[in-house]
Amino acid sequence: MYGGIVMKSIVFAVLFVLAFLLSSCMQSELLPLPVVDDYELSPIVEKKHLRVGVVSGPYWDMFIEAVLPGLAEKGYTAAFSYYYDYTSPNFALARNEIDLNIFQHYVYLNTFKFDYDLALTAIMEIPTVSMGVFSNKYINIEDIERGANVAVPNDASNFARALRVLEAANVITLDPFIDKLRATEADIISNPLEIQLMPYEAHRLVELLDLYDAAVINGNFAVSGGLNPAESLYREILEFNYMNVIAVRTEDLKLQFVRDIIEVIYSESFRNVITDPYGKYTGFQQPRWLLSKD
Repeated sequence: MYGGIVMKSIVFAVLFVLAFLLSSCMQSELLPLPVVDDYELSPIVEKKHLRVGVVSGPYWDMFIEAVLPGLAEKGYTAAFSYYYDYTSPNFALARNEIDLNIFQHYVYLNTFKFDYDLALTAIMEIPTVSMGVFSNKYINIEDIERGANVAVPNDASNFARALRVLEAANVITLDPFIDKLRATEADIISNPLEIQLMPYEAHRLVELLDLYDAAVINGNFAVSGGLNPAESLYREILEFNYMNVIAVRTEDLKLQFVRDIIEVIYSESFRNVITDPYGKYTGFQQPRWLLSKD
C-alpha cells in the first residue's frame, strides 16, 4: 500500500511539472533567436532536396532570391508547394508533406500549433511587410465615414492584430486592461464611427476591396494582390512577435538543413538582397538580428 502511495505521488509530481512547463510555453509568444551552435547534427543521412510550403506574397520570392542561392552553393535544391490559405501549410508540415514553410508570424504559429497540438518550431525570423488599412474609396484614414464596412481577417490572431491596427489608426479604442494579442470585437470600448467589421479569410481581402469601404490586409496578401503598402491609409508598426518566421517540424531541429538555412540567412549575401536600396524589400521591417548589425 505504501509503495502505491509513493508511486501515485511521483506520478502526480511529474504531471504537475509537465503542466507547469506546458503553461509556460503557451504563455511565451516570442521564441528566442537561435544560433547555429544550438543545433547538434543528426547522425542520419541528410536530405538535399527541400520541400518548401508557401502562400501568396513576397516571402516565396524572398526564399528564392535571398535564401535559395546560398543553399544551392551547399548542394541543395528545392520544390515549392503553394497553398491558398493560412491553415494548410502548417498541417502539411506536420504531416511531413513539406520540410519547412515560410509565410506566418510568431503569434499565428504559436496559436495554431497549440490549438491543433502540432510539434512545429520557428527557426528564424525574416524581414516582414506590415499589415495595412487599404481602400478604393478613401484616400486618408481620416476620410473613413460613419457606418463604414471594414473587412478584416477572420482567424483569431490576425483578427486581434487588425483590431490593434485600427486602434493605432485612431479608428477604435480597445479595453486597455485586456491582452491585446487576443483581442476580440467584444473588447472594443469605443467605436465613434460605428464601423462594421466584416471577417473573411485573409487571402480574400484584396478582392473584397470593391465590395467594402476599407479592409485591413496582411502585407503578404496585399503585395501579391498588387497593392502598394506605401499607398495604404495606415501602415502597422510591427511588434517583434509579429515578424514572419521560417518553421520546421520540431523533430527536425537537429538536421543539417536547419543549420544550413540559419547560416544562409545570417550571411552577407542574404543581407545584400534584403538591404538593396533599389530592391523590393526596402519597405520591410527588419528582424532583430539584422538591425543589430547596423
